[in-house]
Amino acid sequence: MKPFQDTSRSIEPNDIARRFGTKPGFQLIDFTQVALPVFIVPIDALVIAAKPLPLVDEFLLRSIAEGVNTLEAVAGFLGLEDVFVKKRLGELIGQDLLTYGPGESGSAVASLTEKGTESLKKVMVVQPRRASFTIAIDGITRSSLTSRPEKLMAARDVRAFGLKEVRAFPVDKAPEFDEIAQMDLTGSVANGPKQDHTIQRVMSLVHVGRRMRRYREATMLIFRAESGCQIHVEFFVDGRPSPTLNDAFRRHDGVKALHIAEQADASLQEIKRVLPSLVDPNQSKQAAIIRPKLQAVINQVGVIETKIGEKEISINESNSKAELDALKSEVVKLQSEKLKAESELNSLETRCLEVHEHRPLFERSLREARNRLLIISPWITDSVLNQARLDKIQRLVESGVEVFIGYGIGDNNKRGRDNGEHAIQFLHQLAQARKACHFHELGDTHAKILLVDDSYAVVGSFNWLSFEGSPKREFREEMSIRMNKKEEIERLFQRYLSRFSESAKKVK
Repeated sequence: MKPFQDTSRSIEPNDIARRFGTKPGFQLIDFTQVALPVFIVPIDALVIAAKPLPLVDEFLLRSIAEGVNTLEAVAGFLGLEDVFVKKRLGELIGQDLLTYGPGESGSAVASLTEKGTESLKKVMVVQPRRASFTIAIDGITRSSLTSRPEKLMAARDVRAFGLKEVRAFPVDKAPEFDEIAQMDLTGSVANGPKQDHTIQRVMSLVHVGRRMRRYREATMLIFRAESGCQIHVEFFVDGRPSPTLNDAFRRHDGVKALHIAEQADASLQEIKRVLPSLVDPNQSKQAAIIRPKLQAVINQVGVIETKIGEKEISINESNSKAELDALKSEVVKLQSEKLKAESELNSLETRCLEVHEHRPLFERSLREARNRLLIISPWITDSVLNQARLDKIQRLVESGVEVFIGYGIGDNNKRGRDNGEHAIQFLHQLAQARKACHFHELGDTHAKILLVDDSYAVVGSFNWLSFEGSPKREFREEMSIRMNKKEEIERLFQRYLSRFSESAKKVK
């Protein structure tokens, strides 16, 4: 038995963070794709099934069984129009529930067939029956799901997609018979895999079979209060908010159970250690002050980018020239709105980068760098620096862009099986073949830097070359400062250019 099998991926988490990352009094500090536990449970239950006939048809059969059997008599008895009754009688004849023909008086009369008589008996005598079903029980809300989950994964899929598993509450195990018996099973049975909408009510649970743990993918947003240290968590399933999950997670004190506050605090200490050495403290303080005022504009840019992407997909699927022209016009308009909003942000010499801005900015840097690109990251993983991104770096180098990539903190091999072996080998070979590629293991860097031309530089906590989905990842507070001031960008570039020169001399 393989119920609910569908392992396709869900909505892009960055879009969720962009749309819902603004919360009054709170700051979005992290977001990640998680796997939420769902238990698939085969059950036997006593149920009362819905009547198998529509109410009008039931009354028609009852009337005819009592001898009210002509068209005119039935219509008059039930107070219905002749045309309607004639149509319904035709439907019942077609279902072999009635026959219609000359009676003893010569006029046409209706009579029940054997099948019609049996159907009427079933309507008149409704008894409970035992039935087998498969239901889905949410591992966090501990309630049966009243709608069929669209996507469920096995544990191997969770690992393959790099999702972080969230434990079941209040205990990390499948529900027992007594717990299931107390649930409202009627909605879950009616809308489960068999879609049995004839079930009026589940009377009692009889038997529970072997329960299987599955997972559904969700986006988890983590907020920290702007004043104090309160952590707030929200879940989104298939791109939609889930208040019931949020309430259950809070009720079971999920923040404490998953050690979210401690992990976020540890990352904050790392930020405080790195940022002061690279960014002027006064600039950093000023950026933090104006951060709440900029959130609306930042989210607006994200929403516009999402809309542009949707319109571009529609353009590819368009079947008519008129529709195509209209969509292209909308894209141009949206791009204009985006440029206006981005211009407002880029006019600031220093600002904080929101957590959901990091990865899209990294992707843009691989497309838009024209003269130089500097990336500093303690670790490299093949899952992040995948072949598609390596190819983009190679295209930059071949087009004449000077690319500087520095990594290494001394424990790269402790990162698990994905220690970036392929990416490191690729970049070493590219550096040997092309003078424009400068790739060095710095060996002791905690810094995380992204610098593009003299347009902008980002300094903070985001690991540009290693941070992506991972089932073992910790919850982190990501904080970065984006600088647009050319003098600051050049100062930072020269500081790390000297590190590359020192590293190159050691290699020689």
